[in-house]
Amino acid sequence: PEDNQGPQLRLYMNDESFIDGGTTNQSPLFLAFFEDENGINTSLTSVDHDIVATLDGDQANQIILNDYDTTDLDDYTTGSLAYRLRNLAVCLHTIHLKAYDTYNNPAEASLNFVVLDDAKLVLEHVLNYPNPFVNYTEFWFNHNKPNEPLEVQLQIFTVSGKLVRTINQVVQNSGGLSREIHWDGLDDFGQKIGKGVYVYKLEVKATISGLKAKKYEKLVILQ
Repeated sequence: PEDNQGPQLRLYMNDESFIDGGTTNQSPLFLAFFEDENGINTSLTSVDHDIVATLDGDQANQIILNDYDTTDLDDYTTGSLAYRLRNLAVCLHTIHLKAYDTYNNPAEASLNFVVLDDAKLVLEHVLNYPNPFVNYTEFWFNHNKPNEPLEVQLQIFTVSGKLVRTINQVVQNSGGLSREIHWDGLDDFGQKIGKGVYVYKLEVKATISGLKAKKYEKLVILQ
């Protein structure tokens, strides 16, 4: 059958945990994954059929990405590319990608991302999941220090300010989402704490830059 469908495209920043509209550092790694039954066109002889990225609609400075494409060794129908963007302004950006399969069928996709200031450690979307919970929850947060080890201290307090549990852990993420910290609902002495509302403080230190940040949130324990 004749192929008139363009390739399927999936776009991310820094790693595949990225969600459209999420946050990044100022020099994020743009990732694109391709899938097409006839493979991706990276031929330099195909006029106007390059793999092209456009940042914030800047048609005059399009990025040709043919040389960054790598076809999977055992499957010519899938491939990917990684391209480092540099020194982006601290604001919302949109990157648009256009690619063709070997039959010159086009496909396009876009990705929105918010660049955070590299001079600061920024914590966003701090939450625990599930919440409320009984005996297991994970603490999630977004940050702008991919690939940098982060020293995390999580302290859980009663609403009157009594400290019931401290968790110290080093996390490292290729992207900007951390979800490695877990809690079983026990205090520092291994005792189950009562049901109700608790306050937690998340303190994070970036080990290379030395930058620090903290956030407070609430959680609910069900008995």
